[in-house]
Amino acid sequence: MKILNRFIILFVLMATLFSCEEAELDNEFESGLTFEKPVGVVNEEMVNTYNVLKSYASRLKLGANASLTDLSDENMGKLIRTNFTQVTPLAGLYSSTILSDDGTYDFSVINNYINDATDKQLSVYGDAIVSNLNQNASYLNSFGASMTYLTPLYPNFVNQSSITAGTFTGWTVNGDVSIEEYMEEPSVKLENDASVVSGGDTSLQSPVYSVDEGAEFELTFYVLSNQVGEGRVVFNGLNNNEPEMDWTGVDSTSTTFTTEIGWNKIQVQTTDFDDSGEFSFKIELGYTPNVTYFLNIEGLSLINLNGTVENPEEIFIEAEDGVLGSEWQINSDTDASGGMYVLANSAENYLTPNDPGSEPYYINYTINAVTAGTYTCWVRGLGPTASDDSFFLSVNGNPFIYNYWNLNSSGWQWTNLGTYTLSVGENNFAACIRENGFQMDRFYFTLTTNTPSGMGSPVIPQNEVTLDVSQDVKKNAVQKVLKNYITNVYDELGEKVDAWTVVKEPFDEAGNVAVSGNAGEENSYYWANYLGEEYISYAFNQVKENAPESTKLFLSENHLDVNPNKREAVINMLMNNADIDGIAVSLELNLESDLNQVETLFNDLAATGKLIYLTNMKIVVSENTEEAYAQQSEFYDRVVSFFKSNVPNEQQYGISLATPVDNTGGLWDLDYNRKLPYVGFALGLGAEE
Repeated sequence: MKILNRFIILFVLMATLFSCEEAELDNEFESGLTFEKPVGVVNEEMVNTYNVLKSYASRLKLGANASLTDLSDENMGKLIRTNFTQVTPLAGLYSSTILSDDGTYDFSVINNYINDATDKQLSVYGDAIVSNLNQNASYLNSFGASMTYLTPLYPNFVNQSSITAGTFTGWTVNGDVSIEEYMEEPSVKLENDASVVSGGDTSLQSPVYSVDEGAEFELTFYVLSNQVGEGRVVFNGLNNNEPEMDWTGVDSTSTTFTTEIGWNKIQVQTTDFDDSGEFSFKIELGYTPNVTYFLNIEGLSLINLNGTVENPEEIFIEAEDGVLGSEWQINSDTDASGGMYVLANSAENYLTPNDPGSEPYYINYTINAVTAGTYTCWVRGLGPTASDDSFFLSVNGNPFIYNYWNLNSSGWQWTNLGTYTLSVGENNFAACIRENGFQMDRFYFTLTTNTPSGMGSPVIPQNEVTLDVSQDVKKNAVQKVLKNYITNVYDELGEKVDAWTVVKEPFDEAGNVAVSGNAGEENSYYWANYLGEEYISYAFNQVKENAPESTKLFLSENHLDVNPNKREAVINMLMNNADIDGIAVSLELNLESDLNQVETLFNDLAATGKLIYLTNMKIVVSENTEEAYAQQSEFYDRVVSFFKSNVPNEQQYGISLATPVDNTGGLWDLDYNRKLPYVGFALGLGAEE
């Protein structure tokens, strides 16, 4: 009870000496704030004799975590302005706030915060540039990621086999161009040395292709770049053979395209053909020295979007091509395939199709299957109302069936009718009227999973191809995005923030640089997964290059008082990196914490010669009683005293509270009244008892 007795004696003495003169902060509060404050309580009277906290801080930075809402709030804003000299944004500097999923930057939140803080004569501490948490993981994971694509649904004019074989029959190559597997995928390797000066220095020229009337060509290729590069496609057979195009689907046209590190999809369409009836293209990648490209061969395609295809796994049948019973009639419609469809013109409804005498209501079809198997059957139909939106179906002599196929529609639509077995060769199926007024345009039997659209031109089965990325390319990509992020942040905020946590909490509990361990945490991003532990020194180096010379750069870590592994890792990092100015110690304690460990921590960190900043400082109690608050006050006094007595003055950067207003861990309660821990914190800073 030694701690408690000390503060009880102190409280009684202060009550005796108490005068009516109030602290600066309380005068401010009582001149316009509307909360009820208890009176006649000895402890509260004693607490309120102390001056505002920053009056005891001398040259120390005295800070607090605060959101933009906190700063804008009349009561909270006044408390922070009166007691502290520095604030730390709670979320305004997270990359998930600044950086959108499409890579655009928005500094409006943090700029509003800084402006508000500046108006209150508060400096802003930057927490943090790089963290495993609070990053825009969605955006960051897109760099160096694998890419998946589907092969085209139309015939490919490109003879991929001649490229794969390395003969390049019909093709023309220039520069260092060869065939090489990249991540087990056959690829064209195009390598630029230091001497390249123009796009054509490294290029791949296609054969000449014929252009049919009404053609619309689509050129697609997937190119991996090990560094940021530049390229373009030059055409022959267009009215403008060097057009500006939207190469990468960003709604912006240009003469050349930029290749980011990793896989890039280049795709353009054109109908701007001249009168030659011939077409070719040349991929030029010789603009940027010392870049290596891999062009995926399977993904290189030139197709005619207005062309037709044939596929033995797909059978299309025009509804009017069957043998029609007398109760059906053929009508014309420009929206129907071939301009015609069949109409159930009978006066009868809800027939029993399997009975003798139903033949006038049938349409019989004969189809040829190249491959035996279970086919999915689709119909393109139109049921104008719920009273004329159904028919019966029979395949290969089986009984007619009817299901609720959702055929009702205001226009032509494709509907899945289920699966049926076809044998090789001739097969038969039949449709029978169930409700008059139903219209049929086309049938489609397929072994594929393709869903027909439009009028249902036959389609080629698509293959899904996944393009992986090597570890070195991923590393290059991630390093570039880290550099770009730091550059953008400092271009915007470098003159506004004079101290930063550059890397936050990089170590795991074992003292190793933290990686995800393939946990796949959706909202986390581990830089070390790609860059290894060197990301820490890289980040500090990049910040050092961009930041004003006077800016102080900190490494931040938690649990250093109780985890010797982390502490050793931090000390090694501090001792071996001249770009790191100091350590931001995130310190959260409770009344069971061993304060001897805290004192040891301060001594160990002081030996590094680096600046020390106590951040997110909090000592929490489990119950809100005067006895607990007295112990909490003593803890605050001892921790702050240890900091000031064990860390040389020139290494004491400051102290920042995690939650200044909080019933369990703060110095003020939720009504903005000072609590007993306020006294301990003030005494630790140097206030007199």
